[in-house]
Amino acid sequence: MSTISRDELSRIGLQLLAAHGLADVSMRRVANEFQVTVSALYWHVKDKQSLLGAMVDRLFADLDVDAPTGNWRADIAARAKQLYATMLSTRDAAELTASVLALGTGGQRVREIIAEVSPNDVTTDAIMALLIGHATLNQQRMQAEAIGVEVSPATTSTFRQVLDLLV
Repeated sequence: MSTISRDELSRIGLQLLAAHGLADVSMRRVANEFQVTVSALYWHVKDKQSLLGAMVDRLFADLDVDAPTGNWRADIAARAKQLYATMLSTRDAAELTASVLALGTGGQRVREIIAEVSPNDVTTDAIMALLIGHATLNQQRMQAEAIGVEVSPATTSTFRQVLDLLV
């Protein structure tokens, strides 16, 4: 059994997310992984939303982005592609990121990665909406296909097509 810390909670939370999906990440399930009661977790996170915030922070903490080149269009495109790939690499990560950003419980680094090279807040917001929205749609489609649901290939453009249009 690992020592309980915010970092360990987020690590276990991400494992549960990958294995079971966002709907099944619960404080009880995390507590079971540590073989403790749920109340023991509240020494390290305020509530479930704080846990989810820590999970998003951990997911993007080690993302290595290139230094700005001065070409904001190229910089945004490169960074957005990295963020998109990271979101797609973990089940329900886009939905998780959207929830955390909406409630302000974490995920600031995701926005900062784009804002650092963006010419203004409107561009940053547009890229963030594209990232989260398109990744969420893509993840839902992949999950539907995995269980045998037929998904129309013409329902969305590719992420890169829309990103190229924006930048």
